[in-house]
Amino acid sequence: MTRQAYDVIVIGSGPAGGIVARRLGEAGLDVAVVEKDGWGGVCPLRGCEPKKTLADMSHEILRVRDTAAHGVAGNVRVDWASLMRFKHSVIDPISGRVFDSFHGRGITTIQGEARFTGPDTVEVEELGPLTARHIVVASGAVPRKLGIPGESLLLSSDRFLDLENLPESMLFIGGGFISFEFACIAAAAGARATILHRSHRVLKGFDESLGRKLVQAMRDQGVAVHTDHPVKAVEPFEDGVRVIVSGPDDVEMEFVAAAAVSGTGRVPDLDGLDLGKAGVESGERGIKVDEYMRSVSNPVVFGAGDCVEPGHPLTPVAALQADTVVRNILDEGSARSDLSGTAGAVFTHPTLACAGLLEEQASEQGYDFKVFEGDAAKWSEHHRLGMAHAGYRVLVERGTGRILGAHYLGAHAEEVVNIFGMAIRHSLTREDLLAQPWAYPSFGYTVRYMLG
Repeated sequence: MTRQAYDVIVIGSGPAGGIVARRLGEAGLDVAVVEKDGWGGVCPLRGCEPKKTLADMSHEILRVRDTAAHGVAGNVRVDWASLMRFKHSVIDPISGRVFDSFHGRGITTIQGEARFTGPDTVEVEELGPLTARHIVVASGAVPRKLGIPGESLLLSSDRFLDLENLPESMLFIGGGFISFEFACIAAAAGARATILHRSHRVLKGFDESLGRKLVQAMRDQGVAVHTDHPVKAVEPFEDGVRVIVSGPDDVEMEFVAAAAVSGTGRVPDLDGLDLGKAGVESGERGIKVDEYMRSVSNPVVFGAGDCVEPGHPLTPVAALQADTVVRNILDEGSARSDLSGTAGAVFTHPTLACAGLLEEQASEQGYDFKVFEGDAAKWSEHHRLGMAHAGYRVLVERGTGRILGAHYLGAHAEEVVNIFGMAIRHSLTREDLLAQPWAYPSFGYTVRYMLG
């Protein structure tokens, strides 16, 4: 029988909730975890891990094609069915391992959907009220709804990652990282891929000029990218779908494909939690928390991960926030959330990555800075790989030499910006990075190129 009172109840078993539960369980607290949709959460089951499994394939295919003029002979192709079998072999065991990790620490696991019934109580279906000294909401995020006619005809990002057969043609709605990554995967695997984005700027949150370079790289790979094409409706058409958009000068246009995917991002998964009954304040970007990751309106409740504001919908951010929650539950007021130097990446080919501030953010915050920028496709490192589209922009504060932001499109971008992210977090300067004897030739060494 499920107990009714705990030290801590955690809602969600993903990267944030899982860390909180395991560490508090190891500390000797009486912990219960409530999960409604797969032990492990979005990232390992329906997000980062399966996406990267497929994206790695696309990188390898496209790298071979890039080097066709450099002595690499022969054609390569994707066997989608085999690829999906491999993906399942990687992803399917995760839930069981996560579930076992809780039980191995004496944590109570509850399958079902939780909702608040009071400031310190939740109810899970027929279990009755469960109370706790602390309740941690780590419910993650769900695909965003477009609110257009025919939306039900669209595949979700979850569905794309589980396709048994790859459609011969696909439309990706939205100009964010989901659409770009999935379109790159689909095109590398042989589908005709098209991205439809409602505004002029794609990949909001990443450097605009490097985003334009990536668009050109995608087009060279056969992906059609249409900006300023807001989607108005989706209709069935023969064996696929027809997507109606408002094109230039508001002229109605239509695109037809075997399938269409909604890649417009995710929103905090808070529906059904009845936060109002607990007095937990929230907004469009999630539960409002203070620097200790505690609800600003209910001190019993903490939040972490994609369902809280402020924050970023990134797994490493969820992990850092979870650490802050754990430390403050064990020792109240002992830790403040610090997300400085957060790095993010779009796993296309090439990869686009960033850490720290965008140029517009640095200007708005009143920094006096210099931008080091250039065409990285001219580097011998990229020339050897046959990569025609690459670039960088690094923001350095005048006077102090501190790195404010780093933006890079190119090979191993996710690793290079990790270097810059650490520099930002620990206030390292341009001179510090230039003084480091990086291995050569390597993409770590290209930090020197970026800083002049």
